[in-house]
Amino acid sequence: MKRLLACLALVATIASAKDRPNPHPRPRGNEASFIESYSPTEVTIKATGIGQEPELADADIARVAIDFVLFKWTDRLVSVETEKKGIDPVLDEIYREPRPFITWTADKVTATRKLANGEYAMTRMIRVSKGALNDFLASKGVLASREDLAEAVGNPSIMVIPDAPKGQSPLDVFDKNPLAQQMSGSIESYLTARQYEVKNPRAIENINEQVDALNKVGGADADASYKIALLSGSDIYITFSGTVQNLPGGRKASLTIRAFETTTGRTLGTETGYSQTRPNTTDQALDEEASNDAIDKVLQRLTNYWKTEARKGAQYKVIFNVVGHFDERTLEKIKDNMEDLVDQEFPGSKQNIFTDKTMDYTLLAPRAKYNTANRLVRRLRDKLEMPGVRVKSKATNGRLVSIDIVNDK
Repeated sequence: MKRLLACLALVATIASAKDRPNPHPRPRGNEASFIESYSPTEVTIKATGIGQEPELADADIARVAIDFVLFKWTDRLVSVETEKKGIDPVLDEIYREPRPFITWTADKVTATRKLANGEYAMTRMIRVSKGALNDFLASKGVLASREDLAEAVGNPSIMVIPDAPKGQSPLDVFDKNPLAQQMSGSIESYLTARQYEVKNPRAIENINEQVDALNKVGGADADASYKIALLSGSDIYITFSGTVQNLPGGRKASLTIRAFETTTGRTLGTETGYSQTRPNTTDQALDEEASNDAIDKVLQRLTNYWKTEARKGAQYKVIFNVVGHFDERTLEKIKDNMEDLVDQEFPGSKQNIFTDKTMDYTLLAPRAKYNTANRLVRRLRDKLEMPGVRVKSKATNGRLVSIDIVNDK
């Protein structure tokens, strides 16, 4: 009889383990890894939970996966210090009831083991909704919503361009490779679904002539993709290249996506996405599957970049061309005035080239004051013009400003 009562008590303890409050609402485990981007808003994670009973270890898996997506993943949602401080008060609410942020849990347990301290560790595949987490944190004021971020610093504009061999225009790749056109459309569709502003290189009139005329931007051998993006006025440009391989059991596509900051050419993220190995599937379907995998990995990195960098100001590529002859004293005065202006009004800016004939800057301009390139040009003219020196705007195109400093004598 005593033995029967003991068994019944054990069964009751195990049955109630799922229902009783967890004394540790924060995750007990810390093992997790990214598996795949299931959709624009969902990621599949392999996570290991820990608990005194197998049921408690299983319940911990969701918290471990959410913790990974929030803080530990390469493309984590919480990336800046103000967000890290702001999220702490709401973490208990997330971990106490994680189900609204979980869209799928695998039926099969990957592994269960008993630890040296008597606790259990259980591993399972689980899918976390980044979208639901982001919306919840935005509603609590921890993360800026996309609408708030767009209102504060503007939505980043992005251009998608195929990777092209050196010396060849990406537009030629579009003309010769219909698959490149489809991949570009697939990536653009993914971006517009996430409410990014997408610029199409075909929409820029006479782009080839402009690219040829702008060879001196970054040097004659500068990447054509960079020049096209700069001329378009995009904040970020993305290049892509891919292959399809024949493998045992079918065919598999891989697609590499690289994201760059347009004004500086700085790399923001590089990722390779893969399709599943599938028999009797078209190249288009395989490439589209691979592109969705790759772009999702890069996209959160772009969002994190935009949150940390874009608040500092609008970046403009400004090229000053000294036209005609100036005496040495006047030329030094022009350069001194420019350096003074940068120090006073554009802190954090970068001087790229500084010669007697060319001054090339990446200017970090306060958005409230310089929300358009024309406002920037007016300020440069006010500061640099003097008797015998005229500042002439040669071209303004999005983030690109070209100015001639002319001898007006």
